[in-house]
Amino acid sequence: MGEVSKVQPKEGAMRYEELSQTHLPALAKMYAEAFNAPPWNDQWTDETASRRLSLMVKSEGFYGLVCFGDGVLCGMILGDLDPFYNGDQLYIREFCVALPLRGTGIGSMLLEEFERRLLAQGITKTYLVTSRTDDTEAFYRKRGYGSWDGMVMMGKRLDA
Repeated sequence: MGEVSKVQPKEGAMRYEELSQTHLPALAKMYAEAFNAPPWNDQWTDETASRRLSLMVKSEGFYGLVCFGDGVLCGMILGDLDPFYNGDQLYIREFCVALPLRGTGIGSMLLEEFERRLLAQGITKTYLVTSRTDDTEAFYRKRGYGSWDGMVMMGKRLDA
């Protein structure tokens, strides 16, 4: 399960599993490799990625999905249930595809399967935060995501 394929799996060969603690060692490695590469250029280690993912998996309302192609880990998507006055939403916290498989369509297949499963659970809205780069923002826009009018993401450094 820890090995990452360099070959593009076909849609019919994709297998999806609900994400659990057992997936974390392989996911932490894939996560660190994916987000340490452009456009994010982060500095994750397997340990810091494992800690982050483990806390998410343990949180109430967690839901995640991993995909395998030909038995090899290809990607993951996960988030948290966000109850709202007009129905449940899911906040997509993390989504990545194994670095050698970027641009092969696996991300699109994984996102479609994730959304299909959420809809089957009665969840009709998802939202996320992503970097404002041509690749990442365009990926989501192409799949129907857009900015919400009247909303803005804000942050504050507490040590500044």
